[in-house]
Amino acid sequence: MKVDYRISVDGTDVTGNFADRLVGVIVIDEAGHKADTAEITLDDRDSRIALPKTGAKLSIALGFTGQLVELGTFVVDELAGEIGPDTLTIRAKGADMLGSIRARKTRAWHKVTVQDIVGKIAGEHGLTAAIADSLKSVFFAYEAQTAESDLAFLSRLARELDAVAKPASGRLVFVKRGEGKTTDGKALPVTTITRADIRTGRWQFTGRGRYGKVTCIWGEVGTATPHRVTVGDQNPELEVRHRYPNADAARRAAQSRLDQSKRGSGIMSLELGGFFGGLIAEAHVTLLDVKSELRGQWPIKRVTHSLSGALTTSIDLERDNEEKKT
Repeated sequence: MKVDYRISVDGTDVTGNFADRLVGVIVIDEAGHKADTAEITLDDRDSRIALPKTGAKLSIALGFTGQLVELGTFVVDELAGEIGPDTLTIRAKGADMLGSIRARKTRAWHKVTVQDIVGKIAGEHGLTAAIADSLKSVFFAYEAQTAESDLAFLSRLARELDAVAKPASGRLVFVKRGEGKTTDGKALPVTTITRADIRTGRWQFTGRGRYGKVTCIWGEVGTATPHRVTVGDQNPELEVRHRYPNADAARRAAQSRLDQSKRGSGIMSLELGGFFGGLIAEAHVTLLDVKSELRGQWPIKRVTHSLSGALTTSIDLERDNEEKKT
């Protein structure tokens, strides 16, 4: 099979323009609130390549002749280059991560659910709300959005729920971290990776930053009396200094911090010996034929597709390693 690619700018296929100039393409799919990114490096030996406008939309597909995989639409936000040898690098971010959703605003949210908040913000930015069923009914008595962009505000709420808030492909996604499910509750595909698929990799298990219980403090408006909410029953304990407005908010934050600390106890980075275009952040892989402690399912934190002569995929994984020992 022959490696192939397709690049469009503002809907126009410009692949032919890069026939003898393409140095490399990198596309990164991120979990969480981080923007997906793309980078295209070109040989500008005669300085004849016209600079694309910042704000131009790039659509990128990688793969093999007749088997291209669409990897997303991105907005050009940075141009850079080198002299001797002369190159041009075009950097872009996920199309829906820019624009008005990053504009700061101030408002208050009273007696609302996640579905209310995400639905309203999605509508304001021409996006479709895509919310996990497990999160739709989560209730907030009061939340202040003060000089905070809608994206930053949603990301803050997501951290309290150990969730992902991210605009992508015309949708405003709000899902639970590590569940491996689509917004309608269906399981994302699980890809099997064998030792033969792995070119190189590294792994690490650590107990640092892993807590057995988390305590958060909350206090009623107008009173100075602090109340404690603890999630988990093992040591060590983490006490969060931030004060929450009510017991529900404190409990959600404590559970989120506990889940986050566990998930980072096992991490792995793998460079695969080929192109795995179906891998996406937040899905899972199952590892076989490796050290026994590494086998089983791992959630994907980041996927990097790279074209530079060869076409390869790299993945960053993380999971609760201590849980796997039980």
